Amino acid sequence: MQPHIRSFPKTQMGNRKRAFKDSWYKDNIWLEYSLSKDSAFCYACRHFSLPNAPSSVFTSTTGFSNWKKALCKERGFKAHSKSDHHQNAMYAWKQHQHVVKTKSCLLDSINKEREKKIKENQLYIKTIADVLLLTATQNISQRGHRESENSNNKGNFIAILEEVAKHDPLIKKQMSAYGNSKYTSSGIQNEILECLAEMVQTEIIKEVKDSEVFSIIADETKDLGKKEQVSLVLRYYYNGTVHESFLKFQQAESLDAAGLSSMIIKCLEKYGLEYRTNLVGQGYDGAAVMSGRHSGVSKRI
Repeated sequence: MQPHIRSFPKTQMGNRKRAFKDSWYKDNIWLEYSLSKDSAFCYACRHFSLPNAPSSVFTSTTGFSNWKKALCKERGFKAHSKSDHHQNAMYAWKQHQHVVKTKSCLLDSINKEREKKIKENQLYIKTIADVLLLTATQNISQRGHRESENSNNKGNFIAILEEVAKHDPLIKKQMSAYGNSKYTSSGIQNEILECLAEMVQTEIIKEVKDSEVFSIIADETKDLGKKEQVSLVLRYYYNGTVHESFLKFQQAESLDAAGLSSMIIKCLEKYGLEYRTNLVGQGYDGAAVMSGRHSGVSKRI
């Protein structure tokens, strides 16, 4: 505590009044002053003295206040600064400052390295997403039969990523890493594709809601697992153009008209599309279950 005030309290000492001077801080960096007690103390000795250090007026509850003797060689500040226990305390204080500074520098270094790693990971994941987006929009397969290091044909995704790595040291470094930090497994690919699909779906739904009215086009097909899937396409007018945007595949639990119409309605409701007032058209194949006049999906919706 080293306050700087215009006028310190004056005390009658001998034939004149004397007071503490803040200019004394300059030559005694350890010096403290208490306004409430009008006394001086030693910061180093109060906080960093050895357990067996002798008592001193500069560490007492009253403090040093004999301003007449403050600059005397045998008493006051100079005598205190030359004492062994004060010098030991000053050494301990400086060591503490060094530790604090070093720790701060170390934490700054750790934080900078962490931020650098985060940016590198973000760039790497973005590159993987870009490659997956490329294969998806070009409608080409992503995975090969064998994606191991010894495989001659690892599939389009790995092949494109390895080609990018030839021109980008960061991608090459990440591709060469051990453990689970490559993010190239089929599971990770599917997760990223799902995230990209959600972004596309969000944009499609926004456009449909802005256009207000829309039509649906639905058709059934079997996947490789022999499970019935219904493809749902939205047709709408947006920004001066008619769009037909694929929304999603939905597995059909029931193939009758009631089950299919319920599934389509739940899908529209999930994305917040008001089919009762804004659905102006339906497109299906010629099967009676879909386009039947009396009890088909189109009639039910």
